[in-house]
Order: sequence, then structure tokens, then C-alpha cells
Amino acid sequence: MLRQGGVRTPGQGEISSPPPEIGYIAPSAIGEGSLSARGTDLKNRIMAKLETWIPRSRLPRLREVPSEGLLDDVNAALRAIPTTTITDTNKLIYNTATVISEMLGYKLNSDKGQYPPWRRRLEGKIKVARREVSQLTELQKGATNKVPKKYSKLSIPEALETAKQRLTALASRLRRYTREIEGRRINQLFSTEPAKVYSQWQGNNKRTAPPRLETEQYWKSIWEKDATHNGNAQWLEDLRADHSDLPEQGPVTITVADIQERVSSMKSWTAPGPDMVHAYWLKKLTALHERLAAQMNQLLVNERHPEWLTEGRTVLIPKDPKKGPVPSNYRPITCLSTTWKLLSGIMSAKMNRHMGQYMSGTQKGIGKNTRGAKHQLLVDRTISRDCKTRLTNLCTAWIDYKKAYDSMPHSWILECLELYKINGTLRAFIRNSMGMWRTTLEANSKPIAQVTIKCGIYQGDALSPLLFCIGLNPLSEIINKTGYGYRLQNGAVVSHLLYMDDIKLYAKSERDIDSLIHTTRLYSNDIGMSFGLEKCSRMVSKRGKVVRTEGIELPEGNIADIEDSYKYLGIPQANGNHEEAARKAATTKYLQRVRQVLRSQLNGKNKIRAINTYALPVIRYPAGVIGWPKEEIEATDIKTRKLLTMHGGFHPKSSTLRLYAKRKEGGRGLVSVSTTVQDETTNIQEYIRKMAPTDRVLSEYLRQQKPKKEEGDEEPSWKDRPLHGMYHRQIEEVADIQKSYQWLDKAGLKDSTEALIMAAQEQALSTRSIEAGVYHTRQDPRCRLCKDAPETIQHITAGCKMLAGKAYMERHNQVAGIVYRNICAEYNLEVPRSKWEMPPRVVENDRAKILWDFQIQTDKMVVANQPDIVVVDKQKKTAVVIDVAVPNDSNIRKKEHEKLEKYQGLREELERMWRVKVTVVPVVIGALGAVTPKLGEWLQQIPGITSEISVQKSAVLGTAKILQDPQAPRPLVEDPSLKDKPPAGACW
Repeated sequence: MLRQGGVRTPGQGEISSPPPEIGYIAPSAIGEGSLSARGTDLKNRIMAKLETWIPRSRLPRLREVPSEGLLDDVNAALRAIPTTTITDTNKLIYNTATVISEMLGYKLNSDKGQYPPWRRRLEGKIKVARREVSQLTELQKGATNKVPKKYSKLSIPEALETAKQRLTALASRLRRYTREIEGRRINQLFSTEPAKVYSQWQGNNKRTAPPRLETEQYWKSIWEKDATHNGNAQWLEDLRADHSDLPEQGPVTITVADIQERVSSMKSWTAPGPDMVHAYWLKKLTALHERLAAQMNQLLVNERHPEWLTEGRTVLIPKDPKKGPVPSNYRPITCLSTTWKLLSGIMSAKMNRHMGQYMSGTQKGIGKNTRGAKHQLLVDRTISRDCKTRLTNLCTAWIDYKKAYDSMPHSWILECLELYKINGTLRAFIRNSMGMWRTTLEANSKPIAQVTIKCGIYQGDALSPLLFCIGLNPLSEIINKTGYGYRLQNGAVVSHLLYMDDIKLYAKSERDIDSLIHTTRLYSNDIGMSFGLEKCSRMVSKRGKVVRTEGIELPEGNIADIEDSYKYLGIPQANGNHEEAARKAATTKYLQRVRQVLRSQLNGKNKIRAINTYALPVIRYPAGVIGWPKEEIEATDIKTRKLLTMHGGFHPKSSTLRLYAKRKEGGRGLVSVSTTVQDETTNIQEYIRKMAPTDRVLSEYLRQQKPKKEEGDEEPSWKDRPLHGMYHRQIEEVADIQKSYQWLDKAGLKDSTEALIMAAQEQALSTRSIEAGVYHTRQDPRCRLCKDAPETIQHITAGCKMLAGKAYMERHNQVAGIVYRNICAEYNLEVPRSKWEMPPRVVENDRAKILWDFQIQTDKMVVANQPDIVVVDKQKKTAVVIDVAVPNDSNIRKKEHEKLEKYQGLREELERMWRVKVTVVPVVIGALGAVTPKLGEWLQQIPGITSEISVQKSAVLGTAKILQDPQAPRPLVEDPSLKDKPPAGACW
């Protein structure tokens, strides 16, 4: 917890403060009188927080962006609060974020583990019910004469059965409520932080904590060792001589533009470091950018910073679940203070621009305008193809470092910064900063120990990847000087590939590859790093065929020849990629993740989004690098649709084309495997063509490629299909198409409900009319209930007289009830407690009177005198006559005109009798969700705030319930969510 200039961590005392910071005082551009009333209040609140010591806790993630007016007042207040040092500015940022969060109604330091009242009540009832069952059981055995009072009038068997059923019902209710609450929680979490949901699915929230003492000893043995490089190595002397004439990087100055550029690229809500400040606040508190730039420049000039700036919080994340809680099986990811991440990111950008001219082209772990790992895989594929085509000799070796990030000595990093002439001020600042690196190890949110980082670099800092790559860059120069490598047909020579610490070596003979391995080993030993021999391997190919050898013997051990395959950058390979194995592994993992998504409690939209962003990337990574037969792609798409159908998310006779259409266009928004592979392959081909003129290896890749057949014409749209597109064509002339499909994007319905409604729109449900006219499996197309009209979807959802009295009326009342409750809230009238509760016919206060389904008494006879809702505003002398209808979607425009004409007589009578201005408002929603273009205008004329999506969602849910009417003799679609409980009724 940050306090003034030091950091206090759990279980630790206050760390001794560093020498006083030489600060910068931001000019106070705004005086007290220039601030608005809210600005002055904000300033006073922030100042009060600054004067009080506050233990820092994690601030809540904002669900909505604060208004521009509020942010303007906050920034104006900040300009009036001077800060001397970067420590003061950091404290100001945290306290300002706290004040804004409190103003927006967020509870800080709330106890999330506390049970909600409904759960306590239910568990209390269950406890009583269990006691009663126990008492009645003892009574039946004759062990007691005490009878619970509520069962005193029942016989013992009847009382016991009643108590058991009550206990079962209460337990079922608790499970149902818990499931619903969990569903809302996970959907809310997914909408803001989907990565956390994915982490839960991968089991990262159920990590086994490593043994405390062994973990502390293990990481201290790595990070706290005083490792230095061999400064007298001959190859290093040669490098110093070669680099002696390099020009030094120019002076480094941090500008406000640098602050703004870096802040804009930072993720807003990633886990904060010990300062508990999210990057979001740096983006919004723009008034602090100028002083941050000046204070950071002052730190560079002083060549040091306060200790808290580089103190981290290192979370240990398990790598392989099969290995268990072994300390070496954990990856240390460090969360650093946001202020340091801002500063290190700016330094990294400036150093990167200087290093661009010296960084080896074989290193693709950093840099812009490159496909990174995929570029290396393309190069590797080019070499293996060349070897097999020309039947040449090829020897390769895969080198893996043991704890690469954690074992690179600080002395070697500083040596490399000097070799490549990084600005002297930056070098001195980084040297002094390394002396203050320390972190607190955590597992499962519990601190283990504090460790000083004397060797290695942080994983999780913007500067670390660049420092690591600079530390390995001399290796590329040394390997290139050897002259070894594999020569392609066009003359290009490739000796090695680097992707961060993943090294692959190439040579034309066994002697050459062994020489490269020894060269790499000597370099690594001299800089203080060592091979992880169990993950190193070698392969020898002669005339295009792999041959077995005894490997290579090193002082540390043996590097054996490859057994079956080696997983390089995620792709299994030997003499080329094992494409079939890679495809099978990717497809298996993709389908596993699809099942994981479909079993979750996410709503329909979020499930589709999760498949697109959680499952499909497994396919996207190898796509374009390995070949993917069309048959396998189509089979995977078919399997995906089968899984959707099995989990109730897709009707088997629904439109496949519509499943893959965008939601705003009336589709489900799923991205197919076919589209994913095709798009990624196209992107890779564009990248190769772009880079080929300057990259001879990729130029050879293009030459090796076989010409592809031209693709056929694009598939027609689902809207053009005779049955599937019928609904769209019917509403095209009468409805606002974009708003008619907005329920798919905004309603948050279950995937089974989405599938049912869309199947109804597409005429995919097996109604008797479809069975008689399309499938020809019956002769009589008439409705099974009314026996009058053909049983079409339109007839079932809005035209059957047998459903009009109850099912249609219930759907109508649900839509009207939403409007009614919003009107009551506007006038502070009592709102019905439940949506199932029938509103009172008359409610009134001194502001308004609301009539529900009330027959209006008039002077002259008016036939239509009982609208759904009448609202009389007593102060404005106005009245609104509201009538709701849920007709067939193709009739919504006609029904809207009917409602307007129907109540014109009533409007005239009310204006004459009540002496108020009367407006007639029709609220018409299609049974399957279609809305008229003027619906938004009508809803604005109703008191209160009623959104289009709220009434549309209610109508769609009402139709879904009708399609599951218990009067139906047999189901047409099954909802898998009902398998474990009695169904509410059969589906049409």
C-alpha cells in the first residue's frame, strides 16, 4: 500500500525511503475563483483525501464512462492542485480516481464474500425444513412425541411427505436462484472483461498454490544470485572493436505528445501494480500529462527514481497442470505500477527507434510491420520445401534456454546498451533502476515472499522484451560471421531464426551445425545463461531424408537427435511441419473450447462472441502457415453446428447462411472456420507479397507456391432463400429493418430462445402447413387447435382464436406492463412489485392519474372507449391514450394506422369533457420482433423512459412462450436447458 514516498506490503515494514526526489511544481493555471461549483467541490474532496492516509485497495472497474462535463471539472480541479514530485502526482491520481468512483456510486472496500439477504433467508428456511423432516422421521419411528406445529393436523405419513417435498422445493429454488445469479454475473463480467471468463474456463482461478518455503528458495536462487558476464571473452573484445565507431543515441526528452501516445496504447483495465492505479485514469486525467512529462524528465536527469516505482507484484501462473505445484512449473508475471509502465514504455519506444538500425533481421520477437512468429514459420517452411524439392542436405538444431528471462545478468544488459550506444542518461537511469528492482511473489492472491531482482528482468514490463532482445542481438552478429547456413535456390542464406529466446539454427552439414551449436553455447555461457538440454534437439537430413545420428556431446550433457517431432513456435515439425498433426491438434482444441462455451451460462450473443474470440484463434494461428484441406474445414464447421444444435443454440433446419451473417443484419454473428482460414491465408499472402521485394527468403516462398484455382461465385444471401428469407421480404416494406433485428444485439436472450425465434422467422419449425406443403408428410394443413386456418407460423403467433384469450393476452399485458411501470416511476406512483402482478385499474396522486384497461365514460357513445393505458398529467393538462398491439409482423404498419383511427373519437370526447390536450399513442410490435419506423417517436410521447428494446424483447419472449404452449400435443424443438427439470410445456 503506497504511502508518500515508500511502499508498504503485507507482512513487511515501511521500506527506507530513497534520497529526496528533486521535483517539479506544475503551474497552477486556474485559481479558486475560476473553478465551477462542482470543480471547487471536487478539489476540496481530493485535497481532503490527500491529507488523510488511505490504505490503497484495488479500485472498481467503471461500467460506464464518466460524462465529459464531470471529467472537465475534474481536470480543472487538478490544475489547481500542485504536486512537487512524481510520488505526489501518483498519490493525486489514486485519490482522484477514488473520489470519482465514489461520486459515481461505486462502493470501495466492499465485502464481496458476504451472502445476499435472499440467500440467507432461503438457507434459513432450508435449515428449518431439515429439522422438521428429522423430527417427523423420529416421530414415525416412535422415538419422540413432539410434532411440529404446522403439521399437527396431518397424519404422520402425510406430514412427513409434505415436509420432504417442501425441503426439496426450497433446495431446488436455492439452486435455481444461484444459477440465475451466476448467469448474470458471468454475463456482466464477460461484457467488460472476457479474458477473466476465459481464464476461469482454463482453470486459472483454481490454481494449486506452490509450497511456500520451496517457492521462496527457488526464486531467490534465480533472482538474487550475483551473476555477471565474462567481460574478457575474445568474441566480446572483437564486438567492442566493431562497435566503437557507432554514433551514440541523441538526447532523450519526454514530451507531452510522448505521454499521450503511450497512454493511448495502454490497456485501460489490466491488473494494476502495487500503486493500484489503472491506466484508464491516466487517459482521462489529461491535466496531469504536462507535469508527468516534466517530472519524468527530472527523473532521467537525476538518473534515479523513488523505490516504489519499480516494486512489483509477481503472480505465479502454472504452466503444465500435469506437473503439479512444483516451483519450477510456474511462470512469474509481474504487475508493475502504472506510472512505471508509462515511463518504461516511452523509454522503450525511444530506444527501439535507435536500435532499429542495429537489431538483427532474424529477431522477430519485437518490431513493427512484421507477423512475428508466423514470419519465422514461413521462413522455416521455405527452407524445408527447398530441401525436399532439390534433395539437398539440411541440418537444423532447436535451442532452448533455461529460465531465459530470469537468468540474463544485469551486467550483460548494461554492456549491450553500451555496445549499441544507447543514450548515456538512459543507461545510467536503467543501471540505477536495476539496483532497486524488487517484487512480492503471490499465488492465489496470497503473498509468499519479497524478492530482490539482481539477475533477470521482469515479465510484464514494456521495456523487458527490448532489453532481452538487445542482450541476444550480438549472438546474431557472431553466427552471421561464421559463414555457416543453408543456401536456398535463389542464393539466399539462412543460418538462424530468433523469436525472443526461441532459437533455430540451420546448416548444410553435420559439422557446420555442431559448430553453430558450440558457438551458441560459448556465447550463452559467457553471458551467464545456460541451455535447457531436455528441450534442445537436433536433426540431420541428407538428400531430403532424415537420418539418425548419436547427437552432439556438450560439457553440460548431450543434445539428442529429434525423436518424432519438435514443437517450434506452437507447430510440431521435423523436416518441415507435421501439418496433419498440427491440424488435428488445433481442431481438437477448438472443438473442446466450443463445448466449454456452449456449456456455460452465457447468453446467446455472448456465446457466439466467445466462440469467435476464444475458440477460433486456435484455428487462426496455424492457418496460412500450414495447408488446410477444404474437406476438413467443412467437416469442422458441420461439427460446430452439430454442437450448437445439441446444446439448443441452433435449430437443425435453420438457415446456415444466416448463422454466419452479422447480427446487425439479422444473423447470429458466428464466424465460420472456413472464413477464418480463408481470411488468415489471404492476410498471410498479402504480407508475403508486400515483403518479398526486400526479403529474398519470402521471395523464394512465392516462387515455390503453386498457382491456386480461382474461387467460385459467392454464396447467395439467406434473404434470397424461398423459405428462410420469406420473413425478411415480408417486413422489408413495413418495418425498420435495423431496429427489427436489434433484439439480437441488445436483448441478451438465451441461445435456445434466439434459435427458436429465428427458426420461426425462417419457417423452419414443423408446422402442419409446412408438413403438408413442403415435406408432404401429411394432407391436412389446418391448425391443430382451432381447426380453421392453415397452421403457419403467422397463424400460431398471432392468428389462432384458441390462443387469443390467454396466450396472446398474456404477451400483450407483459408489453403494456413495461410501459405502465415506467409511467408510474416517472410520477412517483407505486410500481407493481412483479411483472406478473396485474396493475390496479386506477392509481393517482397530486401529479397524475393512470388508468389501466379502464372503460372511459363519455357523453357521446364511443365504441372504442377502453384503451390499455390512459395517463392524465394534472399539472400540464395533458392526457395520453396508449394502446398496445402485437400482431403479425407483416401487419404492423396497418395495425398502427388502425389504432390511431380507432381512438380518434375517444380523443375528441376527452378533450371536450376533460379539457386537456389528448394524444393517441399506438405501441405496435410484431410477434417476431418487427418494429415500425415511428415506434421510437411514439415512445417518446409517453411519460417516463421506455426503450424500444425493452418492449421488443418482451414481445419476442412472449412469442417464444407461445411456441412452447402446453396445449400443443407434441414438441417440434427441444430446449436442452429443460432436460433436468419438468418442461413448461411442449414446443410447437
